[in-house]
Amino acid sequence: RDSKQNRSHSRPAPIPAMVAPAAVAKRFWAYGTLCKTPDDDKWSALDADCREVALNMSPDEIGQCLWSLGTIRKMPTKGTWTVLEIAIEDTASRMSAKSVAVCVWAYAKLTEQGLKKPDRDAWRELEVAIEKHANENAFANEDLVNIMHAFATLPREAPAPQSGEGEEGDGDGEAAPPAVEGPVEGEEGEKAEPIPNVDECWDSLERSLSEKAGDEFTPIQVATTLWIFCTMHKQPSDETWTSLDTAMNRIAHDLKGTLELARLAFFYHSLNKAPVDEKTRWLMHNAVLQQPTGLLRIGLTRESNGARALSRMETREAAAPASIDAEGWLRWAMNEPAPVPQAKHALTLDPNAKPKEDDETSAEGKEVPGE
Repeated sequence: RDSKQNRSHSRPAPIPAMVAPAAVAKRFWAYGTLCKTPDDDKWSALDADCREVALNMSPDEIGQCLWSLGTIRKMPTKGTWTVLEIAIEDTASRMSAKSVAVCVWAYAKLTEQGLKKPDRDAWRELEVAIEKHANENAFANEDLVNIMHAFATLPREAPAPQSGEGEEGDGDGEAAPPAVEGPVEGEEGEKAEPIPNVDECWDSLERSLSEKAGDEFTPIQVATTLWIFCTMHKQPSDETWTSLDTAMNRIAHDLKGTLELARLAFFYHSLNKAPVDEKTRWLMHNAVLQQPTGLLRIGLTRESNGARALSRMETREAAAPASIDAEGWLRWAMNEPAPVPQAKHALTLDPNAKPKEDDETSAEGKEVPGE
């Protein structure tokens, strides 16, 4: 009996500690660095190991795994992904700024592989971490742009206004039970003024951007930032515009006559803005005129195609025209107002119509508009 007990104690555990969490993270990192997807057998083994040890990984090791998944564009199995998101929720508050940025970036990249949306609890913790690091100005420039790009790519919704449930004006116009601070003069069921929707996470990112863009952003980072605001149909704050204008004045001369500068002009016009500096406006105008690809295709990125471009132009708001001719760009560069459109009757004039008796005398000696 004693010998059987000794043999039972000497047996290995059912799940041997053959793989350390750090080793799994390093294997993910290696595949991401090589931009190589493992074969099916190796991927199955790595997926199983990750599922076993993800909850014991450090915050930065979780970031390494997410970065690798986003780099090789491969979704793990459902069980492994669930465990990873639980680990993100548990460790996001202790992640470094870099790890938070790569996690958010990976979410955006994995949407191409069928990821519909992040887990609500994991994403909430990530946004709290984003706000903390952005307020500390801890994000590198590329990380800041990548996070904002992910916000524009993911199906992210800004937080709902924190209006109390059951305030006046809810329901059928009846005052909800309790607490009105003072008597309302005479009118029951008045609708309360809408509470502004404050997105503190986005505001903290934009504040950090306004501090960095003017002196530090590269041309591609400026272009990506403008693309983000165009895609989100969102106007930057005044401080952000000032910083972007400073960046444009700094980079426009080096981009003279290039397609990159023409794209920047397209984004500015889509946001109904123009740089304050007159030399910058002229450089952007000339870049547009020098591009042989056609004004309609200036705003396209390398992964866009004709059908996608057409759908963008059809859905673009009326305030952001789809294309501009050379004269339009010249007026835009010189801050000149658009010409007054022709009178309505000139566009609907029937050349075969006979003038009325009252108009016969006034029509003599005058050219008919539109002819």
